Amino acid sequence: MITVLIIGEGSLENQKDIGLASRAFGASSVIFTSRKSTRLIRYFKSISNKWGGKFEVRFEKDWDKVIAEKRGYEKVYLTNYGAPISKMMYRIRTYKNILLIATLSEGMKKLGDMVDYKVSVTTQPHSSVSAIAVFLHVFFSGRELAIRFNNAKYKVIQEKVR
Repeated sequence: MITVLIIGEGSLENQKDIGLASRAFGASSVIFTSRKSTRLIRYFKSISNKWGGKFEVRFEKDWDKVIAEKRGYEKVYLTNYGAPISKMMYRIRTYKNILLIATLSEGMKKLGDMVDYKVSVTTQPHSSVSAIAVFLHVFFSGRELAIRFNNAKYKVIQEKVR
């Protein structure tokens, strides 16, 4: 089970993008450490109702409390300054429960001391959304692209390859 923890304030659109990418690429939940948005919670309930599957969205004020609560989870911090994903994934894949952490702000030195792994997905500037998507894609070896969500009322019919 992969839970995504987002530290910092983001716009509603940014939070939707993070949640949609996390869900589509195989995470089971996302925890935001911003002000609670019932609008966002309703949005993801609607997405799961229409498109199937279970996906939980929560809001918690204290991110270090969330990290401490997640006993039995390997904590992976997505940062530009971490070890390359290609060198770390063989270890990380061995764990069943992962707390995947991304920040929307700079200066998280304290966070670096609280995690098991600091991982970088690229050596160039990028967004939290892209880092989460790349990590999940590599973690699942591309299998997440074929996820079938239970109880879906809608589904995309992809174009046939010629």
